[in-house]
Amino acid sequence: MTRPHVVDLYAQRVVAGEVAAGKYHRLACVRHQRDRMCEATAAFPFRFDEAIADRFYRFAEKLKHYKGRQWAGKLIQLSDCQRFCLGALFGWVSTSTGLRRFRTAYHEWPRKNGKSLMAAVVATYGTFFDGEGGAEGYCAATKRDQARIVFNDARKLVTMNMGLKARIGVHAANLHHVASASKLEPLSADYNSMDGLNPHLVVLDEMHALRDRGVIDVLETAMGARVQPIMFEITTAGDDPVSPCGDQHDYACQILDGVITDETFFAFIAHADLEDDPFDEATWAKANPHYGISVNPADLRALATKAKHMPSALAAFQQKRLNVWVHASQPWLSLEGWRQGQTTGVAIEAFLDALRGQVCWAGVDLSSKIDLTAVALLFPPTPERAKWALVLQAFTPADTLRERGVRDRAPYPIWQQQGWLSTTPGNRIDQQAIREALAWADETFDLREIGVDPWNAGNLMTELQNDGFTEAQIIEIPQTFNHLSAPSKDFEADVLDGLVDACDNPLMTWMVANAVVQRDGKDNLQPIKKKSRGRIDGVVAAIMARKLAARAELAEQPWTGDVRSLSEFV
Repeated sequence: MTRPHVVDLYAQRVVAGEVAAGKYHRLACVRHQRDRMCEATAAFPFRFDEAIADRFYRFAEKLKHYKGRQWAGKLIQLSDCQRFCLGALFGWVSTSTGLRRFRTAYHEWPRKNGKSLMAAVVATYGTFFDGEGGAEGYCAATKRDQARIVFNDARKLVTMNMGLKARIGVHAANLHHVASASKLEPLSADYNSMDGLNPHLVVLDEMHALRDRGVIDVLETAMGARVQPIMFEITTAGDDPVSPCGDQHDYACQILDGVITDETFFAFIAHADLEDDPFDEATWAKANPHYGISVNPADLRALATKAKHMPSALAAFQQKRLNVWVHASQPWLSLEGWRQGQTTGVAIEAFLDALRGQVCWAGVDLSSKIDLTAVALLFPPTPERAKWALVLQAFTPADTLRERGVRDRAPYPIWQQQGWLSTTPGNRIDQQAIREALAWADETFDLREIGVDPWNAGNLMTELQNDGFTEAQIIEIPQTFNHLSAPSKDFEADVLDGLVDACDNPLMTWMVANAVVQRDGKDNLQPIKKKSRGRIDGVVAAIMARKLAARAELAEQPWTGDVRSLSEFV
């Protein structure tokens, strides 16, 4: 019987809990196992080629360390975690072409786990041993000195191996192979001077230090002519969620969470979970795959002691050594609870037909006229249906659909084709579409009231009255703590308990995963768009509808004398 491959064995051990791992470390392994279950099918046209992965291992383990008293001069031995990450990167290929599946590999590891050495091995192999004629490999970072760290590691790997040194030319800022016309070089941080590049491989080091996407955009565009390029990104956790690295981190998390599908993007994040005790040595081992190998427990113990007595040092310890985004807003809603509530395998038409004639309330989040507007219809539980039913209608301008899909890192064109997202002609949202959606809801269901934020409504409220809705049916709901805190908490509790069903709408799932909240000193909360990981318009609209539903329920109950309940009528 054939022994399971090391990539499969590592994934099994992590998922089984035999290897301590944070959420997204574990989900990377879950993803691999899921992919193995459906590989080489019509729905998943990729296969894992063990021979290709093993070829990379053989190359890497012919190289020698050159740093550290205990390592210098010894052959590299890849850890099981490195074998998992790099074997998956090189081993997954297309069933039809044999070309590499992954074009981007995002690696987020704490310090001292050997990221730079791992990147140097990938840079050397990818540039000179990937079968790409005229390969151009580049080591990039925010500063040229930083870019030279990985390049210098690669140069040392070559010079310390007699076989490589005999084949690859070595200069201070260039490695080259004449026969294949391939080269590896460090890049200047000035992306305005990168015209003419045709990279097959790019190693982007310390990505968290990037302040704009200039380098990334230029290099990704330049790689377009290559058939199986690699963008190999390495970083520790950052402290600014509104940054290129913050965006990439969130995108990686959404892929691993299963919110977004991107089969060309490999994601691996080694980290401690938020609930973990930062001073527990078990947490240090969980966050650091090379704990006890390249990560010195005594070193971490000293840093933890300092962090315990110095608040300013605690943030740095958590960020750099436990790989926690210390200043990032955390997702608000339970994605597990949300998924628990979804009806799957049922067409949206059948879902809507089952709701025909039932009571509902509408929330309208108009957002910007050039972005995305959401109309959420919320149906309360009934004796036959224990969950809240949610119908989301989302609108966006047709002319800028693809451009904003790239900007928001969301598959808007796919959702539009599947019927989850509607477009209006031109480059601005036509409010006529919103009026027609509400008129359809009024005809199809028992639509009681419509909640609208007056600040961004323009003439919509007047136009709705012209359409036949009464003034009493159109309720102003300003986006304030006073109006949104209570229904936000109700919605949060319902989602946590798996009691909200949107018919497995992927656009709504994405918005649920994006949402974060702001809080005041009185334990009030509300979703906040500027700190969220992406669009949350559907969540806001659903909360507005939830407020109207609670308001109606209170109106039907006798007053108990509790003055606090009066706030629900505001």
